[in-house]
Amino acid sequence: MSDGAARLSEPGAPSRRALAPDLARGLMLLIVALVHAHMFVRGSAVVIRGYPPVSGSPADALTAALLTVLADSRSFPMFALLFGYGTGRILARERERGRDGAGARAVLRRRSRWLLVFGFAHALLLFAGDVLGAYGLLGLVALGLTGVRDRTLFTLAGAAALVGALLYGGTMAANASGDPGDTAAAMFLAAEPATDAAYRVGTWLFTTPLFAVVSLGPFLIGARAARQRILEEPGRHWLLLRRVAVAGTVTGVAGGLPLALITSGTWTTAPSGVTLGLSVLHVLTGYAGGCALAAAVALLALRLGERRSGAVVTAVAECGRRSMSCYVWQSVVWLVLFAPYAFGLGDRIGVHGSALVAFGAWCCGVLIAELLRRLDRRGPAEALLYRATRRAGKPPGAHRLGSAAARSTVPPRP
Repeated sequence: MSDGAARLSEPGAPSRRALAPDLARGLMLLIVALVHAHMFVRGSAVVIRGYPPVSGSPADALTAALLTVLADSRSFPMFALLFGYGTGRILARERERGRDGAGARAVLRRRSRWLLVFGFAHALLLFAGDVLGAYGLLGLVALGLTGVRDRTLFTLAGAAALVGALLYGGTMAANASGDPGDTAAAMFLAAEPATDAAYRVGTWLFTTPLFAVVSLGPFLIGARAARQRILEEPGRHWLLLRRVAVAGTVTGVAGGLPLALITSGTWTTAPSGVTLGLSVLHVLTGYAGGCALAAAVALLALRLGERRSGAVVTAVAECGRRSMSCYVWQSVVWLVLFAPYAFGLGDRIGVHGSALVAFGAWCCGVLIAELLRRLDRRGPAEALLYRATRRAGKPPGAHRLGSAAARSTVPPRP
């Protein structure tokens, strides 16, 4: 996942980056990995299928419950909030410089179009649950809403959250009516790569507008938070952040516990209407949980003194700085380990085992990001998106006419 154009400059640029947004994205990628990995397990319980794990082991049941309460439908609001925050900061910087922001908006629109292209390629080659395309669509549609008045913005965000909860919760409840023994929780729909790719693209065409709708609310909240630099200056907003962290966590946990009874296999006779209602409640309170996660990480960054103190914090923040590349890396891991035409691990482990795989995949992504930092290179996905966006914004021949001047004034960049 990309940081949504959170920064127009490259890694290694002299201006100082705030710790909180990068650290939040890096930690959030762990939650994303945990949420995604369980979907590839046979009979996976957690929300998407609505059934208890086939193995029925206590470790699987406990893991399923924890993922439901703390991670599922809590990660995408956090990521959407950070995407909106990055977008809002770019536009705010333009206003602070006395500009109307037209140039930044043009860059963001080009970036959004390329995110749609990247999302399609991601779904075609790797992962049916792509969100890059959704964020590209969201950027194209919602960019004009980031500058509206606060009252209008909050009204739109609340309405979008309600609609998103109804749509996504209803979709999850409908998916729970399938056969709990389906291999890989329907994330791999065919045992043959070409057919599976076709299914992934078909799924992407449906989920991209769905994910854009369910992400609109937190995207707008993030854009509003960017106006006040809340994540970049947590010391000025620590009381607000603490209230959001506490209230959001309580709301998210309380809203997720009822559905956790179903996903953990504790309540196996829930009527379909009850499952639908609990799924909607779970998603709706997940918006609060996602905002709480972002606020908690900002408070953590404040405690760390807004500096990258220690190797672990530095590496996780660098993972967040290269979030799109690390997100795609996770999809490569899922394909290699879980696809029935590869290692087919989803048929041999439970939800607990998938969580261990997810943690390992995230750790590898953190190590890769740290290596790239030491080499002073951005992530490959970020580099490709940057070049595509910038090249698309130049008039024909501009790259040739300006190349000599660029070489004389700008040091080489990776």
